[in-house]
Amino acid sequence: MQRFFQIVAASVVLAACSANEDPGLPTLSVGIQVSPAMTLVMVAEEKGFFDEAGVDVEIEEFTAGKFALQAFLGGSLDVAISGEVPVTLATLQGNEFRVIGQVVDRTVNEVRVVARRDGDVSSPNAFFTEKRRRLATSFGGGPEFYTSEFLKEFGIAPDGVELVSQRPEDMPVALANGTVDAISIFDPFAAIAEARLGEDAVTFKDESLYSELYVIDVREELLSEKRTELISMLTGLRSAQDFIAENPEESKAILIEYTQLEPEIVDAIWENFVFEVAINDLFIDFTTAQAEWYISTGTAEGPVPNFRAVLYTDLLQEVDPAQVKLTGE
Repeated sequence: MQRFFQIVAASVVLAACSANEDPGLPTLSVGIQVSPAMTLVMVAEEKGFFDEAGVDVEIEEFTAGKFALQAFLGGSLDVAISGEVPVTLATLQGNEFRVIGQVVDRTVNEVRVVARRDGDVSSPNAFFTEKRRRLATSFGGGPEFYTSEFLKEFGIAPDGVELVSQRPEDMPVALANGTVDAISIFDPFAAIAEARLGEDAVTFKDESLYSELYVIDVREELLSEKRTELISMLTGLRSAQDFIAENPEESKAILIEYTQLEPEIVDAIWENFVFEVAINDLFIDFTTAQAEWYISTGTAEGPVPNFRAVLYTDLLQEVDPAQVKLTGE
């Protein structure tokens, strides 16, 4: 009989525990590339800001944002965070989705040309016109567009340069061993190349040419089906924005833990990113220019899409109206 009452008592306790058990937060699967540009996401996850806002963000890692976007377009992710150039190409190809924010307000010289020093040549035009150079970049991403703008700005004929497609992670070694003469790429690989070459590196940059953006892509139907989760995600990112501003050294440590980058590299590139969850006119300006460029080169067919219509500002407006920085908003 005593055993019977013990079993009954245990059952009552288990039932009570089950009744009070946390059913768990709603989930959102988010694809990112593991790079410094994703610091807002990394900090929000590490510091529990997503959980505090009421969503379990399941992060899936990719070697490049364009691969996260491909997985997203294939239906295996709720959200992808990618550069804006893959978004431009995907939109030109007829894919329909919305952009609800950026995880950087802007970048400053985050994409640049790093070359192997050759004599006293220090200007871009002199370096690339003195003799034919091999210039590696990442096709289908922001660096390819930046390269086009760079060559045009400094009066360098495209056919006077041999463009080579390489993976970003391979470029610092290729530059160091002389396989290529220069690379046009984003951080951290630009900074890694500069550190590897030391005094043999010469860097060409112009912040007015380009600001690579990293945008949050969402399928149209999720704007209603998972509206609460998306708002919670943006809220978590907004909390991370404040944390980074107030705690830069701890934020750097989180970035280093995620990426395994050397602290010296992180220190060198930190100011190249403005870590804010935002929507601004740069998205429209650059995607429109990129679409025009891709159409002119025959890579894609027109007409140029209305990229203002790709944006969906309501969610960020609800989280923090000040972060929606569109002209006329």
